[in-house]
Amino acid sequence: MLKIRRWLRRGGFHLLTATARVSALGGPETVRLVGYLLGTLHYRLGRRKRRNLLKQMGTLMPDRRTDDRLQTDLHEAYRVNDRAILEVLAAYSGALKPGQVAEMCSLDQIQRLDRSLAQGRGAVLLGMHMGNGIALAIHLARAGYPVSVVYRESKKIRPTFFARGIARNGLQAIPAQPAAAGFRRMLRALKNGGIVFILMDQASRTGGVPARFLGKDLDMPPGPAELSRRTGAPLIPLLLTGAEQGWQFRLAKPLHLDPSRPIAHEVKILAGIMEAHILEHPQWWTWHQRRWSRYPFGPPICT
Repeated sequence: MLKIRRWLRRGGFHLLTATARVSALGGPETVRLVGYLLGTLHYRLGRRKRRNLLKQMGTLMPDRRTDDRLQTDLHEAYRVNDRAILEVLAAYSGALKPGQVAEMCSLDQIQRLDRSLAQGRGAVLLGMHMGNGIALAIHLARAGYPVSVVYRESKKIRPTFFARGIARNGLQAIPAQPAAAGFRRMLRALKNGGIVFILMDQASRTGGVPARFLGKDLDMPPGPAELSRRTGAPLIPLLLTGAEQGWQFRLAKPLHLDPSRPIAHEVKILAGIMEAHILEHPQWWTWHQRRWSRYPFGPPICT
């Protein structure tokens, strides 16, 4: 059964990549519109998952439960993030050129990044699975910033796809696995004054730090916090603020993490920042991501 599912996912990935390539013949706007269409189909066809997600969102945001707002937010989340996936595939496959992808983005508070880099310790840019963060990384690279992107291999994707796609867009590719070697490369990039773009994702099966996130007890990755603690590099959360007129991002205030505090404390801070932004803008987060949606809510926290 697992092998069948794996082959189905691989087939789905290849079909999606082919769709991205064909869509890109019409330019970025066509990729955007096709991505929105796929998101709507994804939302409509997954009835059981949609009902489960709406129930979970209602538990987290009871103020939205009495109207159609939850459905509107979830539908938009499917559209926005399926569009982002299609754009990334078009960029990594070479169907969209780096310049086209870079023009999809605008960035507010970039001076925060400039001031951080002026300290000579690099900067950790923290993505949140909201919109097309890779497009923002390409946007920075096209502007002359040295950007490394951390990626995790997937069994449904051929091993070279991410590495070649990242390099094709003027970025340095750093595989997250094997963990020790990947971490050393991240440290080296920061030591050389560069930017390391990394997603705040769930941890792998080992090495995670337990944290409460959106009402669920999950193992969150210590890597982003540990990078900042080890090097003194500021950690800057990347916040999505708009999606319709291109991807609009804002850099949050840089964080300087304290290596004398337990790593669990620092991970809790990062999870809290991410959670607050998601609850403020639930229409942009990937609620349908398997790694989050399949976990049950944790027991109530006594205060």
